[in-house]
Amino acid sequence: MSQPPVPTTAVPGGDDRAPEDAAPVVPDAPVVKQTERPHPLTPFIRGWLVLVAVVVGFGPRLVDPDEREGLASLGLVWILVGVLVICLLAAAAGFVSWRFTRFVIDDEELRIETGVLFKTSRKVAFERIQSVDIIQPFAARLFGLGELRIEAGAGDSGLRLRYLSRTKAARLRDYLLARAHGSTARLADSDDTLAPDVLFDAGVADRTLVTVTPQALVGSFLTSTEFLVPLLVTVGFAVVAATTGIGVVALGGIVPMVLGVFSLVSRRVIAMFHFTLAESSRGLRVTRGLTNLTSQSVPVDRIQGVRLCQPVLWKPFGWWRVDVDIVGYGSRDSENNGGEATSVLLPVATPAQVRVAMSRVLPGFAVEQIATHGVPRRARWFRWFDWWTLRYGWDERAIVTEHGWLVHERHVVPHAKTQSVRIEQGPLQRRLRLADVHVDTPKGPVHSVARQLDEATARKLAWTQLDRARAARAAARVTADPAAEVRPESEDERRSADAVLAELGTGRDRLLGEGGESQVFALDDDRVLRLYRGVHGEDQPLSPVVDQLRGLYGFWERTRAPGDRALQLPLVLDAGTSHGRTWTIDRRFGGGSLAAWLPTADLAGRRAALSSLLDAAEAMAGLPLPVAGFARLVGEGAPQTYPSLVELLQSMLAGPTTRSHAHLTRDVPDVAGVWDRMVRDLARRTVTPTLVHGDFCAPNVYVSPPSPGSPGEAPRVTGVGDFSPHTLQADPLMDLTGAVAFLELETYEGAVADSEWLLGQAVQRYGPEVARWIGVYRRYFAFYFSDTADVEPRTYAWCLRQLDGA
Repeated sequence: MSQPPVPTTAVPGGDDRAPEDAAPVVPDAPVVKQTERPHPLTPFIRGWLVLVAVVVGFGPRLVDPDEREGLASLGLVWILVGVLVICLLAAAAGFVSWRFTRFVIDDEELRIETGVLFKTSRKVAFERIQSVDIIQPFAARLFGLGELRIEAGAGDSGLRLRYLSRTKAARLRDYLLARAHGSTARLADSDDTLAPDVLFDAGVADRTLVTVTPQALVGSFLTSTEFLVPLLVTVGFAVVAATTGIGVVALGGIVPMVLGVFSLVSRRVIAMFHFTLAESSRGLRVTRGLTNLTSQSVPVDRIQGVRLCQPVLWKPFGWWRVDVDIVGYGSRDSENNGGEATSVLLPVATPAQVRVAMSRVLPGFAVEQIATHGVPRRARWFRWFDWWTLRYGWDERAIVTEHGWLVHERHVVPHAKTQSVRIEQGPLQRRLRLADVHVDTPKGPVHSVARQLDEATARKLAWTQLDRARAARAAARVTADPAAEVRPESEDERRSADAVLAELGTGRDRLLGEGGESQVFALDDDRVLRLYRGVHGEDQPLSPVVDQLRGLYGFWERTRAPGDRALQLPLVLDAGTSHGRTWTIDRRFGGGSLAAWLPTADLAGRRAALSSLLDAAEAMAGLPLPVAGFARLVGEGAPQTYPSLVELLQSMLAGPTTRSHAHLTRDVPDVAGVWDRMVRDLARRTVTPTLVHGDFCAPNVYVSPPSPGSPGEAPRVTGVGDFSPHTLQADPLMDLTGAVAFLELETYEGAVADSEWLLGQAVQRYGPEVARWIGVYRRYFAFYFSDTADVEPRTYAWCLRQLDGA
């Protein structure tokens, strides 16, 4: 896009000599980049907006008889001439602004230059970007244009680019959000991203979570207290004015009230029309608006707290409204950022829709299961009107406060998002020995206050909340790493591991990688040591799982044909126990982990390697089978055979779904129906059993990148490791599903787009029917890994997305 100009050193006619009048080349001089202007239709759009403003401004005067007579005295021609002049001046000003507005957005910088007489150049570091939104006023929307609005960190005002094509704006938005989150993505890699939907800004990889229907939006508005209270006040004021004969005098008070009601209609109905909450690869995305279309990206990690509101008239319908605190809108206390960006996550939602939204904002949080406590009865002397609604509570992940009966509010703040805690106590509270505890978050709609607590309880809550916040932030720093879920070694494990490493001739400086079950250390170029976690007795025999895997690897080594050995498989060369630890010495794979390599590769390299991942899945399905029929190959009682595919898979799901039953019942609407549909689909599946790895994903796959001396060589998958109790004889489409679906769990920029691309490749290879079965097996794996809510929240959130999509 914004590439430096290429200097021309050849003279016309093919002479290689530099022209005599060419500017000298200064060594190490900074490269002057080419800049871009907004879309050429920008001046026209801005003139159109001024025309609309003139019509809106003068329209009410035509209704007033006195104003109408005054305008008529000027003459229609002069009025039209005046309007035309205003529009032309606005268009001219827009042209000048467009002519002198230039920008650079590339892999190195974000810079916008403006000004005619006084030039201004603003450069914002990628890491300071807080949010990027696309605003499409009605006129711009007609021509497929949109404004790119960029909010930077505290102290920086927002940047605006008016106007860009919708496709370009969406592309730049996704790129800037990726860079803001530390990705090293390149702008060129997003060239093949499909354009967003013309009406609703639905990107190719976006998944709709909740769509608010017009009926629910209008119904909730008409029964909301913020509409009924000003409406009743306005009507009452008008009735009093009419009955007392002061109508003309009261007009100055009634008109502002009426305008306030219309403003409320604009903000709550027109601006929220067709409100859609979707999930993108960069977080959540809110799209809304009847005339002006606003598309707002909300990175989940920037959500600091949640507020749930329920006006009293909403209770029979079970409706709730969900608002969030978002870093980047901290300088604004209102719900809307200039009328474009919003802190509203859902303007109205059913309990099931609230659960879906909360599962994305606070994955794994059981907010409604947090036990809450009331306040002392003496608080009724201070809060006589709602003291019974004042409640507070917490668990290991979040604190919850509640208050209000006319509008019941529930505020939820994750401990790690707590900025400060303070105790406030007024004069009357001191007499009653009461106090309020404020849990502070960035400025926004969430105000978590535990009101009217006993003094001693308030002090205890404040101190313990600080401890919980400190512990949660420390845990968050650990879990921010891709190896987040690897638990640290205990002192006994460390001592025993050091003894085993010394005994087998390696050390901690030769660690190659680790997971939840084991650590892998290099022994030499051909062998690695796999040290399993957990300390056991010295006389404990070798783990049955290790014996089973050793036998399985040996079986493949003996029975695979020489022509089938292009895909490397594990081989246990030796195994044993010492110092209370189980270990194996395995054959070392060539290449490196696909998960570690993908973030470093360019788009072409990634796509080549992922295409070979499908080849590897095919090769897996062609491996010799140690037993006949459908079977579980590793684990207690293995190998164990089953009469049918559905019986095998139901057996595999029995344990995980028992452990996750409470979470799934809470977080997945109609989870029983989702389960029944999946079982029915699996019962219809007719397939010959093949070898299934069961956890066929990038961390368990090895890739060999091209050597430096072979520029035409493509990277390819050359090995598959880490077979486990997930390994089965079942449907080969299960590993194909793993290749496509588990890619979404990778953290590099472009992982979701790569998953969509890989699904397209699978459909091209195996036909359109494969997409349906990948959808079925997405649900299977979602149930299978659903017991990860407490240990791997990110994996659990992925499981919820698969089940919600069903």
